[in-house]
Amino acid sequence: MPKKKYSINWENDEPVSFEVNGVAYESLDDVPDWKDRDKLAAMLHASADDPGDVKFDEKEFEELRKAAESPTMERWVLGGFSAIAVIMLLVSAMSIFSNVQKIGREESAPGRVVDVAVERVVVNEQERIVRDFYFPVIEFIPIDGRKRTVQVSEGSDAPFYEKGDEITVAYDPEHPLDARIKSSDSSALMWVLPSITGILGIAFAGAVLVVKKVMAV
Repeated sequence: MPKKKYSINWENDEPVSFEVNGVAYESLDDVPDWKDRDKLAAMLHASADDPGDVKFDEKEFEELRKAAESPTMERWVLGGFSAIAVIMLLVSAMSIFSNVQKIGREESAPGRVVDVAVERVVVNEQERIVRDFYFPVIEFIPIDGRKRTVQVSEGSDAPFYEKGDEITVAYDPEHPLDARIKSSDSSALMWVLPSITGILGIAFAGAVLVVKKVMAV
């Protein structure tokens, strides 16, 4: 099948007619084949800075199309942002699901603070700044009747609890050592990770949509 020939005729820097295999059309809308219209539109865009009789065949058009479709920095950025958004939203969803399951399994039991462990952490190596963090050690009797002593993982830079404090313990009946002090603070800490990752995921997804709209203009 012979290759089609396309041409655009210009007068005073304005396109006055379009030709496909020698058949002239006054406007792109008059071209019956949408593939021919697309090729002529691409020629029109490419030749805007160099008006005149523009002619090239399908091979030249394909080379131009491939060059236009080659990966650009914008596409790489969009791809990266999209991947980050998906990962952040997945982490957030998984964290929410895990927390809901954990809260649903938890049982409560009375307990008390038997000690407060102090861990010194370097927060700035260059300026040698250290800070003490306090981790309550709790004692309670879960549903199996065996006394457990656990150092909770939620620490603070101020000693919120003292030895002898009466508390309520939330724990997993199947794994009693997975315990925490039942309080608004410990409950809030459970939602830090899903909140941060969810916000970041939404922010990156929003950035992708904005960039796509800007690129489409």
